[in-house]
Amino acid sequence: MKEYHITCSTDDNYVQHCMAMLCSLFENNTGYIFHVHLLHHALSEHGQQLITALCQRYSCAISFYDIDEQYTSEFKISESHPNLSVAAYYRIFLPSLLTADIERILYLDCDIIVLGKVIDLYEIELDNCGVAATCDGTPLNNQHRQILSIGLGDKGFCSGVLMINLTYWREHDSSNHMLEYINRMGDNLMMEDQDVLNHEFRHHWLQLPYKYGKYPMTFVLLDGRQKTFDLYEYAMEPCILHYASSFKPWLNVKIPDGKHYWKYVALSGFPNPKTTKIDAKENLKLRILILRYYLNCYVRPFIPNTFELIVKDIAALLMIPFYFFKCDGMKRYRLKRWLEKYGM
Repeated sequence: MKEYHITCSTDDNYVQHCMAMLCSLFENNTGYIFHVHLLHHALSEHGQQLITALCQRYSCAISFYDIDEQYTSEFKISESHPNLSVAAYYRIFLPSLLTADIERILYLDCDIIVLGKVIDLYEIELDNCGVAATCDGTPLNNQHRQILSIGLGDKGFCSGVLMINLTYWREHDSSNHMLEYINRMGDNLMMEDQDVLNHEFRHHWLQLPYKYGKYPMTFVLLDGRQKTFDLYEYAMEPCILHYASSFKPWLNVKIPDGKHYWKYVALSGFPNPKTTKIDAKENLKLRILILRYYLNCYVRPFIPNTFELIVKDIAALLMIPFYFFKCDGMKRYRLKRWLEKYGM
Protein backbone atom coordinates (compact mmCIF):
# COMPACT_ATOMS: atom_id res chain seq x y z
CA MET A 1 0.00 0.00 0.00
CA LYS A 2 1.24 3.50 -0.86
CA GLU A 3 2.93 5.47 1.91
CA TYR A 4 2.37 9.21 2.30
CA HIS A 5 5.36 10.99 3.78
CA ILE A 6 5.00 13.49 6.64
CA THR A 7 7.67 15.46 8.48
CA CYS A 8 7.74 17.56 11.64
CA SER A 9 10.26 18.58 14.29
CA THR A 10 9.99 18.46 18.06
CA ASP A 11 11.83 18.28 21.36
CA ASP A 12 10.83 16.90 24.77
CA ASN A 13 8.89 20.06 25.62
CA TYR A 14 6.70 19.67 22.53
CA VAL A 15 6.02 15.91 22.55
CA GLN A 16 2.49 16.49 23.90
CA HIS A 17 1.68 18.87 21.04
CA CYS A 18 3.41 16.73 18.42
CA MET A 19 1.36 13.70 19.44
CA ALA A 20 -1.89 15.70 19.29
CA MET A 21 -1.01 16.85 15.76
CA LEU A 22 -0.12 13.35 14.55
CA CYS A 23 -3.17 11.80 16.18
CA SER A 24 -5.47 14.32 14.46
CA LEU A 25 -3.79 13.53 11.13
CA PHE A 26 -4.24 9.77 11.55
CA GLU A 27 -7.81 10.02 12.87
CA ASN A 28 -9.04 12.17 10.00
CA ASN A 29 -7.20 10.33 7.24
CA THR A 30 -8.17 6.75 7.97
CA GLY A 31 -7.45 4.20 5.27
CA TYR A 32 -4.12 5.80 4.37
CA ILE A 33 -0.64 4.81 5.53
CA PHE A 34 1.71 7.59 6.60
CA HIS A 35 5.45 7.48 7.15
CA VAL A 36 6.45 10.11 9.70
CA HIS A 37 9.96 11.53 9.42
CA LEU A 38 10.56 13.22 12.77
CA LEU A 39 13.41 15.71 13.04
CA HIS A 40 14.88 16.35 16.48
CA HIS A 41 18.00 16.83 18.52
CA ALA A 42 18.53 14.61 21.57
CA LEU A 43 14.85 13.71 21.96
CA SER A 44 14.59 11.43 24.99
CA GLU A 45 14.00 7.70 24.59
CA HIS A 46 10.73 8.09 26.50
CA GLY A 47 9.52 10.73 24.05
CA GLN A 48 10.46 8.55 21.09
CA GLN A 49 8.66 5.57 22.63
CA LEU A 50 5.45 7.57 23.11
CA ILE A 51 5.42 8.82 19.51
CA THR A 52 6.36 5.39 18.12
CA ALA A 53 3.52 3.74 20.04
CA LEU A 54 1.06 6.28 18.62
CA CYS A 55 2.20 5.63 15.05
CA GLN A 56 2.08 1.86 15.50
CA ARG A 57 -1.47 2.11 16.82
CA TYR A 58 -2.52 3.52 13.45
CA SER A 59 -0.27 1.16 11.44
CA CYS A 60 1.96 4.04 10.37
CA ALA A 61 5.75 4.03 10.13
CA ILE A 62 8.10 6.45 11.83
CA SER A 63 11.77 7.33 11.39
CA PHE A 64 13.75 9.55 13.76
CA TYR A 65 16.52 11.87 12.56
CA ASP A 66 18.80 13.32 15.22
CA ILE A 67 20.06 16.60 13.77
CA ASP A 68 23.38 17.00 15.55
CA GLU A 69 26.05 19.69 15.40
CA GLN A 70 27.29 18.27 12.11
CA TYR A 71 24.37 20.17 10.57
CA THR A 72 23.64 23.05 12.94
CA SER A 73 27.27 24.16 13.11
CA GLU A 74 26.72 25.56 9.62
CA PHE A 75 24.43 28.25 11.05
CA LYS A 76 26.27 31.47 11.76
CA ILE A 77 23.48 33.01 13.83
CA SER A 78 23.84 34.41 17.33
CA GLU A 79 22.22 32.19 19.95
CA SER A 80 21.18 35.36 21.78
CA HIS A 81 18.91 36.40 18.92
CA PRO A 82 15.41 36.69 20.44
CA ASN A 83 13.65 35.03 17.50
CA LEU A 84 16.13 32.21 16.94
CA SER A 85 14.97 28.62 16.99
CA VAL A 86 17.58 26.34 15.44
CA ALA A 87 15.06 23.47 15.35
CA ALA A 88 12.97 25.47 12.90
CA TYR A 89 15.74 25.11 10.32
CA TYR A 90 15.98 21.30 10.44
CA ARG A 91 13.72 20.83 7.42
CA ILE A 92 16.28 22.60 5.24
CA PHE A 93 18.27 19.35 5.34
CA LEU A 94 15.41 17.10 4.19
CA PRO A 95 16.79 16.45 0.66
CA SER A 96 19.98 14.96 2.11
CA LEU A 97 18.27 13.16 5.00
CA LEU A 98 15.68 11.35 2.89
CA THR A 99 16.22 8.87 0.08
CA ALA A 100 15.91 10.07 -3.52
CA ASP A 101 12.74 8.03 -4.12
CA ILE A 102 10.81 10.37 -1.77
CA GLU A 103 9.81 13.14 -4.16
CA ARG A 104 7.49 15.19 -1.96
CA ILE A 105 6.70 15.42 1.73
CA LEU A 106 4.13 17.29 3.83
CA TYR A 107 5.61 19.40 6.62
CA LEU A 108 3.38 20.25 9.61
CA ASP A 109 4.20 22.43 12.61
CA CYS A 110 3.38 20.87 15.97
CA ASP A 111 0.93 23.67 16.87
CA ILE A 112 -1.46 22.29 14.26
CA ILE A 113 -4.57 20.11 14.36
CA VAL A 114 -5.71 18.34 11.20
CA LEU A 115 -9.50 18.22 10.81
CA GLY A 116 -9.84 16.89 7.27
CA LYS A 117 -8.20 14.89 4.51
CA VAL A 118 -4.77 16.05 3.35
CA ILE A 119 -4.29 13.43 0.62
CA ASP A 120 -5.29 15.91 -2.11
CA LEU A 121 -2.13 17.87 -1.34
CA TYR A 122 -0.04 14.98 -2.63
CA GLU A 123 -1.74 15.17 -6.04
CA ILE A 124 -1.32 18.88 -6.83
CA GLU A 125 0.96 19.93 -9.69
CA LEU A 126 4.28 21.27 -8.37
CA ASP A 127 6.62 20.97 -11.37
CA ASN A 128 8.11 24.46 -11.16
CA CYS A 129 7.43 25.12 -7.48
CA GLY A 130 9.54 24.33 -4.44
CA VAL A 131 6.62 24.43 -2.02
CA ALA A 132 2.85 24.81 -1.81
CA ALA A 133 1.58 26.88 1.12
CA THR A 134 -1.12 29.26 2.29
CA CYS A 135 -0.67 33.00 1.91
CA ASP A 136 0.61 34.96 4.91
CA GLY A 137 0.39 38.56 6.10
CA THR A 138 4.04 39.21 5.32
CA PRO A 139 5.95 41.33 4.54
CA LEU A 140 5.59 43.18 7.84
CA ASN A 141 7.15 46.41 6.55
CA ASN A 142 9.43 47.71 3.80
CA GLN A 143 12.57 46.40 5.54
CA HIS A 144 10.99 42.95 5.65
CA ARG A 145 10.07 43.22 1.97
CA GLN A 146 13.73 43.89 1.17
CA ILE A 147 14.85 40.94 3.30
CA LEU A 148 12.53 38.66 1.34
CA SER A 149 13.46 40.28 -2.00
CA ILE A 150 9.83 40.37 -3.11
CA GLY A 151 7.97 42.93 -5.18
CA LEU A 152 5.65 45.69 -4.02
CA GLY A 153 2.44 43.77 -4.61
CA ASP A 154 3.76 40.34 -3.62
CA LYS A 155 2.89 38.42 -0.49
CA GLY A 156 4.73 35.79 1.47
CA PHE A 157 3.57 32.37 2.60
CA CYS A 158 3.14 30.72 5.98
CA SER A 159 5.74 28.04 6.67
CA GLY A 160 3.61 26.09 9.18
CA VAL A 161 2.02 23.89 6.50
CA LEU A 162 4.17 23.08 3.48
CA MET A 163 3.89 20.54 0.71
CA ILE A 164 7.58 20.28 -0.14
CA ASN A 165 8.69 19.34 -3.64
CA LEU A 166 11.93 17.51 -2.81
CA THR A 167 12.68 16.90 -6.48
CA TYR A 168 12.75 20.66 -7.09
CA TRP A 169 14.90 21.23 -3.99
CA ARG A 170 17.45 18.68 -5.17
CA GLU A 171 17.56 19.87 -8.76
CA HIS A 172 17.99 23.52 -7.75
CA ASP A 173 20.33 22.94 -4.78
CA SER A 174 17.84 24.80 -2.59
CA SER A 175 19.29 23.61 0.73
CA ASN A 176 22.71 25.13 0.03
CA HIS A 177 21.14 28.34 -1.24
CA MET A 178 19.18 28.65 2.01
CA LEU A 179 22.24 27.95 4.15
CA GLU A 180 24.16 30.67 2.32
CA TYR A 181 21.25 33.07 2.82
CA ILE A 182 21.07 32.29 6.57
CA ASN A 183 24.76 32.95 7.02
CA ARG A 184 24.58 36.13 4.98
CA MET A 185 21.54 37.59 6.76
CA GLY A 186 22.32 36.44 10.31
CA ASP A 187 20.36 38.39 12.93
CA ASN A 188 18.60 40.47 10.26
CA LEU A 189 16.04 37.70 9.75
CA MET A 190 12.71 38.76 11.21
CA MET A 191 10.74 35.50 11.03
CA GLU A 192 13.39 32.81 11.23
CA ASP A 193 13.08 29.99 8.73
CA GLN A 194 9.92 31.47 7.23
CA ASP A 195 12.01 34.34 5.85
CA VAL A 196 14.55 31.88 4.49
CA LEU A 197 11.93 29.76 2.73
CA ASN A 198 10.09 32.80 1.37
CA HIS A 199 13.29 34.24 -0.04
CA GLU A 200 14.34 30.98 -1.70
CA PHE A 201 10.96 30.22 -3.27
CA ARG A 202 9.67 33.79 -3.73
CA HIS A 203 8.87 33.15 -7.40
CA HIS A 204 8.35 29.41 -7.16
CA TRP A 205 5.56 28.62 -4.70
CA LEU A 206 1.96 27.59 -5.19
CA GLN A 207 -0.77 29.18 -3.08
CA LEU A 208 -3.05 26.73 -1.29
CA PRO A 209 -6.65 27.49 -0.29
CA TYR A 210 -6.85 29.13 3.12
CA LYS A 211 -8.71 26.13 4.55
CA TYR A 212 -5.29 24.47 4.89
CA GLY A 213 -4.27 26.96 7.56
CA LYS A 214 -7.13 28.44 9.56
CA TYR A 215 -6.17 30.70 12.46
CA PRO A 216 -8.49 30.22 15.47
CA MET A 217 -8.84 33.97 16.13
CA THR A 218 -9.82 34.76 12.54
CA PHE A 219 -13.42 34.22 11.43
CA VAL A 220 -12.63 34.54 7.74
CA LEU A 221 -9.74 35.86 5.63
CA LEU A 222 -10.80 38.35 2.98
CA ASP A 223 -8.79 38.03 -0.20
CA GLY A 224 -10.00 39.14 -3.62
CA ARG A 225 -8.51 36.02 -5.22
CA GLN A 226 -10.80 33.72 -3.24
CA LYS A 227 -14.15 32.41 -4.38
CA THR A 228 -17.23 32.25 -2.15
CA PHE A 229 -16.70 28.54 -1.54
CA ASP A 230 -13.15 29.26 -0.33
CA LEU A 231 -14.52 31.63 2.31
CA TYR A 232 -17.14 29.08 3.33
CA GLU A 233 -14.60 26.26 3.65
CA TYR A 234 -12.27 28.42 5.74
CA ALA A 235 -15.01 29.49 8.14
CA MET A 236 -17.09 26.30 8.28
CA GLU A 237 -15.01 23.35 7.08
CA PRO A 238 -11.29 24.04 7.62
CA CYS A 239 -8.94 21.18 6.88
CA ILE A 240 -6.14 22.36 9.17
CA LEU A 241 -6.17 24.54 12.29
CA HIS A 242 -2.95 26.44 12.92
CA TYR A 243 -2.58 27.82 16.44
CA ALA A 244 -0.02 30.37 15.30
CA SER A 245 1.34 33.36 17.20
CA SER A 246 0.58 33.51 20.94
CA PHE A 247 -2.85 31.89 20.68
CA LYS A 248 -1.94 28.42 21.91
CA PRO A 249 -4.66 26.01 23.10
CA TRP A 250 -2.48 24.62 25.89
CA LEU A 251 -2.39 27.95 27.74
CA ASN A 252 -4.53 28.40 30.85
CA VAL A 253 -7.00 30.47 28.80
CA LYS A 254 -9.66 28.88 26.62
CA ILE A 255 -9.34 30.07 23.03
CA PRO A 256 -11.69 29.61 20.06
CA ASP A 257 -11.33 26.12 18.55
CA GLY A 258 -9.04 25.07 21.39
CA LYS A 259 -11.29 22.10 22.17
CA HIS A 260 -9.98 20.27 19.08
CA TYR A 261 -6.47 20.26 20.48
CA TRP A 262 -7.54 18.75 23.80
CA LYS A 263 -9.65 16.13 22.03
CA TYR A 264 -6.63 14.78 20.17
CA VAL A 265 -4.29 15.09 23.14
CA ALA A 266 -6.65 12.70 24.95
CA LEU A 267 -6.92 10.35 21.95
CA SER A 268 -3.13 10.32 21.48
CA GLY A 269 -2.54 8.65 24.83
CA PHE A 270 -0.02 11.23 26.02
CA PRO A 271 0.27 10.74 29.80
CA ASN A 272 -0.69 13.58 32.15
CA PRO A 273 -1.09 16.41 29.60
CA LYS A 274 -0.28 19.84 30.99
CA THR A 275 -1.41 23.41 30.49
CA THR A 276 1.02 26.31 30.42
CA LYS A 277 0.32 29.14 32.84
CA ILE A 278 0.83 32.70 31.64
CA ASP A 279 1.14 35.77 33.85
CA ALA A 280 -1.86 37.93 34.74
CA LYS A 281 -1.00 40.70 32.27
CA GLU A 282 -0.75 38.35 29.30
CA ASN A 283 -3.84 36.50 30.50
CA LEU A 284 -5.89 39.72 30.51
CA LYS A 285 -4.53 40.77 27.11
CA LEU A 286 -5.49 37.43 25.58
CA ARG A 287 -8.98 37.50 27.14
CA ILE A 288 -9.61 40.96 25.67
CA LEU A 289 -8.61 39.71 22.21
CA ILE A 290 -10.89 36.69 22.61
CA LEU A 291 -13.79 38.96 23.64
CA ARG A 292 -13.23 41.13 20.56
CA TYR A 293 -13.21 38.00 18.39
CA TYR A 294 -16.57 36.80 19.76
CA LEU A 295 -18.12 40.26 19.41
CA ASN A 296 -16.96 40.42 15.78
CA CYS A 297 -18.32 36.95 15.04
CA TYR A 298 -21.59 36.85 16.95
CA VAL A 299 -22.66 40.46 17.61
CA ARG A 300 -21.31 42.74 14.91
CA PRO A 301 -22.99 40.93 11.95
CA PHE A 302 -26.41 41.78 13.44
CA ILE A 303 -25.77 45.47 14.19
CA PRO A 304 -27.41 47.81 11.61
CA ASN A 305 -24.77 49.39 9.37
CA THR A 306 -25.88 52.97 10.05
CA PHE A 307 -25.76 52.47 13.82
CA GLU A 308 -22.31 50.92 13.59
CA LEU A 309 -21.00 53.85 11.54
CA ILE A 310 -22.33 56.36 14.08
CA VAL A 311 -20.76 54.49 17.01
CA LYS A 312 -17.41 54.22 15.18
CA ASP A 313 -17.43 57.96 14.40
CA ILE A 314 -18.18 58.86 18.03
CA ALA A 315 -15.41 56.53 19.24
CA ALA A 316 -13.00 58.08 16.74
CA LEU A 317 -13.78 61.61 17.99
CA LEU A 318 -13.26 60.54 21.60
CA MET A 319 -9.80 59.25 20.69
CA ILE A 320 -8.58 62.62 19.38
CA PRO A 321 -7.21 63.85 22.77
CA PHE A 322 -5.13 60.67 23.11
CA TYR A 323 -3.50 61.24 19.72
CA PHE A 324 -3.02 64.98 20.25
CA PHE A 325 -0.22 64.59 22.81
CA LYS A 326 1.72 61.89 20.94
CA CYS A 327 4.61 62.59 18.59
CA ASP A 328 3.09 62.82 15.08
CA GLY A 329 -0.12 61.62 16.72
CA MET A 330 -2.55 63.85 14.81
CA LYS A 331 -0.79 63.17 11.52
CA ARG A 332 -1.11 59.41 12.11
CA TYR A 333 -4.73 59.85 13.20
CA ARG A 334 -5.62 61.80 10.04
CA LEU A 335 -4.04 59.10 7.88
CA LYS A 336 -5.89 56.35 9.76
CA ARG A 337 -9.26 58.11 9.32
CA TRP A 338 -8.58 58.82 5.65
CA LEU A 339 -7.79 55.17 4.95
CA GLU A 340 -10.93 54.06 6.81
CA LYS A 341 -13.15 56.48 4.88
CA TYR A 342 -11.86 55.56 1.46
CA GLY A 343 -11.91 51.80 1.85
CA MET A 344 -8.24 50.88 2.32
